[in-house]
Amino acid sequence: MDSTKSTSEPYWKEMTFARILHNMNEAGKFKASFLVDAQGLPVAALTSGYDTDTASAMAALVRNVIEQAQARIDLAEADEVTVRGNDKMRMVSRYFTIGDETLILVVVAPPDRPYRRLTNRAIKALQAAWLS
Repeated sequence: MDSTKSTSEPYWKEMTFARILHNMNEAGKFKASFLVDAQGLPVAALTSGYDTDTASAMAALVRNVIEQAQARIDLAEADEVTVRGNDKMRMVSRYFTIGDETLILVVVAPPDRPYRRLTNRAIKALQAAWLS
């Protein structure tokens, strides 16, 4: 289990974020999860072999594409983007804000595993931890 820590957050918050991601991964049997800021920098990650920096940058890139689509084709605001591979594995990016900060929760979910309720719970727990 790989864990990434940001230099901008206190250590206890990093541990709290990692615990929230760990609990979500365990419950959903997710292969990896990342908490990423709007610039694509990892805030916390539990990866099991995935490249944290690459996945974080990809999540921010996808967010930028969505923002462009919203502006250019009048697409409603998206709170989630899913990329599904031929093996039916999914990389799900959930977007949320805390105050002025936009964050992205990314999970790598196995085929046919529900994720929405677990990511909703994790987002609420991350918001509470962020604000504490």
